[in-house]
Amino acid sequence: MILLILFLIILLLLVYLLFAPIYLEINSISGLFRLRFHKLASACLIMNENSLKVHMRIAAWRKQIDLLSAKKKKVRPASSKKDRYKVSRVKIKSLIRSFQIKKFHLTIDTGEMPVNAVLYPAFYFLGKYNNKSIEMNFMNQNDIVLEVKNNFARMIRAYYFS
Repeated sequence: MILLILFLIILLLLVYLLFAPIYLEINSISGLFRLRFHKLASACLIMNENSLKVHMRIAAWRKQIDLLSAKKKKVRPASSKKDRYKVSRVKIKSLIRSFQIKKFHLTIDTGEMPVNAVLYPAFYFLGKYNNKSIEMNFMNQNDIVLEVKNNFARMIRAYYFS
């Protein structure tokens, strides 16, 4: 009986790991760059004036790494080249198509008024065609807000059944 309960717990954990959503969030307005695995884990890129930090969180464990700090590099012995596994373009294309765009907002200004005027109708019709917010402005403002969602089950299905 105990083995059956343990088996069911492990099975439920694997199902959770397969179907829990993975989010990629980019927001240039607030400076948010984050990769999040449901509520279990996240990695957030924090940019300051003189530093570039990655704040990682997995359950209760937290770690912050400064990417621009000077560190000693470990010298590794040269390894022999192995045959690398090559992925076909069809599989890469199907993996990219497995992602779902939840939020998308793009605002662009080229800095030149005539170029903006020429691109304005194209961006208007592109936004209407995709049902996404794609705008050309004349106020020197460049912003992107993007939230993409996927899960391991969808990626595995796209990779093996493409």
